[in-house]
Amino acid sequence: MNLNVNIPAINESFYTPNSAKQNEDKIKNFIRPKYGKYIDNVSSLTGVPSVLIEAFVFVESGGNERATSPFAVGLMQVSPATASDVLIKEKGAGRLTNEEAVLVKKYLGNRYSLIENVKPNQKSIGKTFITNSELLKPEFNLLVGSIFLKQLIDEFSSGGQVRLDKVISVYNGGRFSKSNKKIIPFKGTTKELLTQVPKETSNYILKLLGTQGILDTLV
Repeated sequence: MNLNVNIPAINESFYTPNSAKQNEDKIKNFIRPKYGKYIDNVSSLTGVPSVLIEAFVFVESGGNERATSPFAVGLMQVSPATASDVLIKEKGAGRLTNEEAVLVKKYLGNRYSLIENVKPNQKSIGKTFITNSELLKPEFNLLVGSIFLKQLIDEFSSGGQVRLDKVISVYNGGRFSKSNKKIIPFKGTTKELLTQVPKETSNYILKLLGTQGILDTLV
């Protein structure tokens, strides 16, 4: 998957040069050694670049596989409801590969039948069947989080270019948040988009896409 994205995407910073160096050190000396094998495998399965997965892991959890928040858990901070819908949508779209299915089955066991029986173009079964305990498993969390990223990247790609600012907004705030209902059809620049989203999301975009941001540091 070639993201064809200019990095940095905006000439604004969230991190200082010193903080950017500390971020790089943590990713290279902690996140990569501990989770690199899983990240590289998930990257090869989904097509989402390893460096992008690392960036989301860093911002979402700092590499803490036990991280929890009111709505999500694990390395990429995925909620059970989102995970359930992501897998159903992927299967319904005919995009869940055999290799991905094997990995999902590894963690779901007999409950994989809920996914296996999904019909073409089905996007939900109206049921949350993924649990927090499964999402606290690093490999499974990375797979589901990366499949979600892949879906958003495809949705917000046009003419061979990806609106990563929109990908980040929806990943961070949820598809049905008030701000993202406006952001999804938004045609303006990244700088203009920053004024349309909550401060948390604006900071998230700068952390990944700004000068001295995670991707600017790593790419």
